[in-house]
Amino acid sequence: MAHTPEIPEKYVCTACQVVHVGTVSAHTDAGYRYEVPETCGCCGGTEFVSESEWPHADR
Repeated sequence: MAHTPEIPEKYVCTACQVVHVGTVSAHTDAGYRYEVPETCGCCGGTEFVSESEWPHADR
């Protein structure tokens, strides 16, 4: 059986559009669970949307 790499959740800062990888908060049988970062490492912003929702987020 081949190993499938884990693809982490990604979040976009709504202030500066930098992409962050979520922090692993738990490991379940289904895989890892990720938390949104507390602050943006680039601008200090605190609002994020998931990467999949980014094109639909209101700015």
